[in-house]
Amino acid sequence: MPPVASSLTITGVIWACLSLISAILNAAGFYMPYWMKGTLSDGTDVSFASFRRCNYPRLTQEGKLEMIHECGRYTSFLDIPSTSWQVTTVTVGLGAAVSLLVAFTALSACCLADVITKTTARILGLIQLIAGDKKKAAWLISDLRFIVFTT
Repeated sequence: MPPVASSLTITGVIWACLSLISAILNAAGFYMPYWMKGTLSDGTDVSFASFRRCNYPRLTQEGKLEMIHECGRYTSFLDIPSTSWQVTTVTVGLGAAVSLLVAFTALSACCLADVITKTTARILGLIQLIAGDKKKAAWLISDLRFIVFTT
């Protein structure tokens, strides 16, 4: 069996593997509706994230509230309850997508020669930093709006 052609050092291989693990966990965390958990007054457990929710109330055509005991997405982007959650959905989603793109690029460098050079590695690291900072910025915006409007 011929050796795998790679221009990465052992540090680069570890970076590629950790980037992939981090990106997968990031994307899974973005998709899962368990960012916030709580209990309604009737004891029903509820949870939600920026674009998914579980066990949520819905207004019927008769004007009554009914509990939906399942997990699901909002019908449209505009159904997301607040502007800050809409911004969070976009920025965290973009951050997750960019993280996956960088991770798969780094992973391909483990099998192919000259995919990642010193300059490319620095650029990909910078992209990862920007992707992480956008997510932190979105969470900060959501937290600040929550604090401002609830106090």
